[in-house]
Amino acid sequence: MQKVLPILPIADLRKAKNILAQAKQQPIVITQNGRASAVMLDYQLYNEMIAQCERLEVLDTTEREYWASASEESLKSIWDNPADAAYDDWQVLYDVSPR
Repeated sequence: MQKVLPILPIADLRKAKNILAQAKQQPIVITQNGRASAVMLDYQLYNEMIAQCERLEVLDTTEREYWASASEESLKSIWDNPADAAYDDWQVLYDVSPR
């Protein structure tokens, strides 16, 4: 279940010191004209999120490079069932041009 974040109108940003203290505890949704416009969060949490995204990008690139270098024979040895959808779609899934 997703946690509901506090919601504040943009006009409340005049109370920046209090809002910054709140943002250290959990992200806050900022609204403008009654609609979600931005999210304010602790700077350390933001940096951790960015670092996590960068780690995931590296893992994705590494996985794509691995599967792109795999030969069809090695794929057959990995997937013992050539009828498996993963076997059929590996070129599409990993953006590998057919050989």
